[in-house]
Amino acid sequence: MKRLSRVLLVLLVVALVLPAVAAACPNCKDAIPDGEYPGGSASLGVGFYYSILLMIAVPWTAISTVAFLIYRKHRRLRLAASEARP
Repeated sequence: MKRLSRVLLVLLVVALVLPAVAAACPNCKDAIPDGEYPGGSASLGVGFYYSILLMIAVPWTAISTVAFLIYRKHRRLRLAASEARP
């Protein structure tokens, strides 16, 4: 029974402390109360949203571009090789 109560106590402490720790990154926590942004702190979330989209999209766009260029080069080489054969 003591072990169960210890586990429950640890889970309770974690449940109480974790939301404060995981609420946001330090930059978000520090920036939101300032409100020194055009449009107030409401536009801050929109800015973070678009910056996250940009950070996600740029690597995929770069990888897709390189993959397309490699595919196109191989396709042209294959067509040139098939035209060279009689």
